[in-house]
Amino acid sequence: MFDLLFAYYIQLLAIMNPFSALPTFLSLTDHLDEIERKDIVRKAFITSIILVILFSLIGNYILLAFGISIASLRIGGGILLLVIALDMLGGMPRTKQIEYSDIAVVPLATPMVIGPGTITTILLLTSREPGFLNIFLVLIASILAATTTFIMLRYSTKLVSILRVSVIRAIGRFMSLIIASVAVEMIALGIISFYHTYFC
Repeated sequence: MFDLLFAYYIQLLAIMNPFSALPTFLSLTDHLDEIERKDIVRKAFITSIILVILFSLIGNYILLAFGISIASLRIGGGILLLVIALDMLGGMPRTKQIEYSDIAVVPLATPMVIGPGTITTILLLTSREPGFLNIFLVLIASILAATTTFIMLRYSTKLVSILRVSVIRAIGRFMSLIIASVAVEMIALGIISFYHTYFC
């Protein structure tokens, strides 16, 4: 059980990719003092937790409502995650450099941390086994990954001073490789499942 929880945590942390979010967060908050940054992180964290709880608990019902099969979700979700991973590897920014009156909810909570990739991953993980235990593990892993991400954002200034931006970006690129690998695995499993469902 703990092995599965850890595997879910790593997958979700990789797609949230706090190392990739750090430079963008600092650029969006460079005009703010430490107290204001702390307040923004707190608001964004609360919003993110609400979102992960929502999608963890009702994800399967969303699939049923739209008539989406697990095979289709794996293929479509895998392609989406692969595109996101390639964007990250290419060094594309997580968000456009736009001035926001309140960046806590948009773009920090969503789409920077809880974006399409995170939501897709949560849906894919909960759909593996719709039982209570699996959904509970996905929920806990999501909360832990979000907590880790926002702790890093909270202490972003110190992290950048210790690791330097170049090192942080390198770690972010490595996490992108993990996302790409997971995406390819999802696509492969989806194609196999799709073939067995409709052609066997």
